[in-house]
Amino acid sequence: MKMLRRACLTGVLVLALGGLVAPAASAAPATGLVPVASAAEPASAPADIDAARTCRAGDNLDEVAAKFISRCKKGSIRREFPTDRLSRTLSEIFDGKRRGDRDDVKAWKLLNDRRFDK
Repeated sequence: MKMLRRACLTGVLVLALGGLVAPAASAAPATGLVPVASAAEPASAPADIDAARTCRAGDNLDEVAAKFISRCKKGSIRREFPTDRLSRTLSEIFDGKRRGDRDDVKAWKLLNDRRFDK
């Protein structure tokens, strides 16, 4: 049974990795093989950065409000969100909130309201 599990696991790993890495049990020479992790990192790095982003407004100050809303908030937030603030970054909205601009205060409050979380 243990041999069968090991064979199945090896087969799954070979299929998942696309056959790029020789199984450890084989005696095949490792000429020119690149580890899968280093070969995949440059291609998937931008997607990983977006996937790793949190949905807290304070952690995404460089992101445009419309993109942040699309990624992290329900569509119903757009009914209340000031439309002229959609093209601003979250840091601009936060700075306006600290200055006391009423639309920025409302926008920041909506961005942090948990009712609109996806």
